[in-house]
Amino acid sequence: MVEFTVVGPVITLLGLALLQYGLLFFARNGFNHAAFMAARAGAVGNASLASVQAAYVRALVPLYGGGRDSAELAQAHARAAADVAAHTRIELLNPSRASFDDWNDPALQRALGQGRRVIPHANMAFRNPAEVRASSGQNIHDANLIRLRITQGYAPPVPLVRQLYSQYLRWQDPGTDAFRTQLIAAGRIPIVAHVTLQMQSDAIEPDTPSTQPAGEGGGTPAGEGGAGGGGGAGGGTDPGPSDGAGDPGGGGSAVCGVAG
Repeated sequence: MVEFTVVGPVITLLGLALLQYGLLFFARNGFNHAAFMAARAGAVGNASLASVQAAYVRALVPLYGGGRDSAELAQAHARAAADVAAHTRIELLNPSRASFDDWNDPALQRALGQGRRVIPHANMAFRNPAEVRASSGQNIHDANLIRLRITQGYAPPVPLVRQLYSQYLRWQDPGTDAFRTQLIAAGRIPIVAHVTLQMQSDAIEPDTPSTQPAGEGGGTPAGEGGAGGGGGAGGGTDPGPSDGAGDPGGGGSAVCGVAG
């Protein structure tokens, strides 16, 4: 009996920690899939942040309960939309402001952009990859990559582990990223996903484009890469805030879905 009193709490804590790790791994896979679907929507939707966020919410429906009929699916969608609006930051890292400075097509701007600049996507096979322009350090192929960084606040459901990990995150947080600090204060775990895909439409400049290109010059693509030649997706629990050094697009980005 004495032995169980000593060992029991430790075993219980380890069991709860393993359960929470499994739930976190499952949720992270769901967030990564949703980030890929969001980038896919942006690739075919002129890099529209509204399209990106709508696709992200739709892809999260299974994580928020799913449903067996349209009413249950609508309820799950509403829960996902509310959580994304309050605890998610979606950043468009590429195309950047400099990308539009270099590669704007005035004819497409008049035809499609409603006054906003447009990067052409047509005839990419015949574009010269050696032509790298000064402002962005990108060629036209680099400028035709959509790169997203999505920070999602995950609410851990397992008691005790939730409190312990929240305290650990507060202890580690230097407070340099207000959004991350807000998530941690709300008991959330920041999970970050980066996705890079080839644009499949002409990119139209958002209201607040990124101030840094998401790729260095010389024809280097922006992103991790992945199967299919279109890019890649990756993510995980946030190891901590970044000051932008070594992080493509860290100097500022188009943002939607910021917590209110």
